[in-house]
Amino acid sequence: MAEIVRRGCLLLADISGYSAYVGGVELEHVHDILADLLSMLARELCPPLELAKLEGDAVFCTAPDSESIDGRALLGTLESTYLAFARRRRTVALSSSCRCDACRRTPELDLKFCVHHGSFVEHEVAGRRELMGPDVVLVHRLLKNTVAEIHGLRGYALLSAACMDALGISGLEAHAERVEDVGEVQCGLIDMRSRWEEHESSARSVVSREDARFVLEADVSASQQEVWDAMTDPAHAMRWRVGADEIDERNPPAGRGVGTVTHCVHGRTTIDQEILDWLPPHHYTFRERNPAGECAWTVSLAPVKRGSGTHIEWRIELRGGRLQAAAMRVMAPRMRRVLRQNFDALLAHVRALGPAHL
Repeated sequence: MAEIVRRGCLLLADISGYSAYVGGVELEHVHDILADLLSMLARELCPPLELAKLEGDAVFCTAPDSESIDGRALLGTLESTYLAFARRRRTVALSSSCRCDACRRTPELDLKFCVHHGSFVEHEVAGRRELMGPDVVLVHRLLKNTVAEIHGLRGYALLSAACMDALGISGLEAHAERVEDVGEVQCGLIDMRSRWEEHESSARSVVSREDARFVLEADVSASQQEVWDAMTDPAHAMRWRVGADEIDERNPPAGRGVGTVTHCVHGRTTIDQEILDWLPPHHYTFRERNPAGECAWTVSLAPVKRGSGTHIEWRIELRGGRLQAAAMRVMAPRMRRVLRQNFDALLAHVRALGPAHL
């Protein structure tokens, strides 16, 4: 039978961070989580694409030109699939029925897409459908790229120039990869994680850097989940909060999250906090009443731009009106000093604890 050469889009959706994630977690849960995520990806991508095969921790899809997909449809599919992945990742991490390491560390996983346009042929090998051809090889080689090193991204879409030209896509951030036996491949890059964060923050309560009166930030080598636990678990907080004698936490029926109220006792002073927004392990926002008046805090955690670790950011907005603003002319230096003492104590606590203790 003569081989039929087809042309179209070749797309790989690859779960990144999987190899590091597998180490030290419960394998039976790992395989269940991976199967769940891969099934979800296949459902989101197909249609409009066709499923070619599952490849370990990746989904390989095609969109033949005879069943064409335009640029707008492709970009929409990439974004909706990433958002679905991020929501599912969060749901697994927040599962109240299982607190094993595999579920708890699910936020360490991310998703990247590599998309190319070219020719391919279909073969049946050992009873399985296989796609072959130089362009199939090229899209797979694009998975091993320098995006993380150059741009500091883990969740992204990398589209070859051939793909963008064929589908009429323009305006993406330029990126080039040198591919063995091919040479330099021009590409366009989309930061998918930022799309997710924008999507979530549009309906959330988050203190921005622009609105914050005080901002404290630092990088640590611990993972987001490890820092999250150190920040939100009262047992940890008692070990780093300066001057805290007691922390009383009252949770809603669903557990710690929006609606949780905390009373932090410092001698004769009690600081009251109520969680307004809760997105583990990315950020949480709480309303606080302290001797300086009413404030809103957003604690934000994000992967460091290069390498491994977590960027911690505290953003504090004053919400006590004119009287508080006037008092800050005198109180601001002391409040800044107290915030710095607590922030430094948190950093020391996180850096002193190994992963086994967090």
